[in-house]
Amino acid sequence: MGRVENKVALITGGAMGIGRACAERLASEGAIIVITDVIDEVGMSAVDAITKAGGQASYLHHDVTSEDEWIKILQQIRQLHGRLDILVNNAGIAVRASIFEMTMAQFQKQNAVNLDGVFLGLKHGIPFIAEQDGGSVINVSSVAGLMASPGLSAYAMTKGGVR
Repeated sequence: MGRVENKVALITGGAMGIGRACAERLASEGAIIVITDVIDEVGMSAVDAITKAGGQASYLHHDVTSEDEWIKILQQIRQLHGRLDILVNNAGIAVRASIFEMTMAQFQKQNAVNLDGVFLGLKHGIPFIAEQDGGSVINVSSVAGLMASPGLSAYAMTKGGVR
């Protein structure tokens, strides 16, 4: 029996990278995985890999910048599983551009995904998790939140905000 056996875990940005690795690891420990992302085909591929390995997983399209979508996603999880035990706020984007070249629209989009998405996850996810007997929230940041790299100053600001 895994340490998170039958716990329901929502992983935003779970289609690839760190999010997919989190989903696969939690599934291997017995969690019921809900992957959300905006890259549907890749998200479904992650679900297929988890289920082929013997895990339980589903995929939902989810723009983390939309409060309405957060409400909808959590309602769907309630209908499907009746609970939420683990929230992994992982969704993030990196616009590689100097501050002088970045457009305001790029800056705002990056902030919306990397900061607003985490805020909305906490705002709406924690009350749902609190209905259970304990739970976990994991906010994924980056070493860039401690030290910026050339072309990633604005990204570093958002990841510093998550820290």
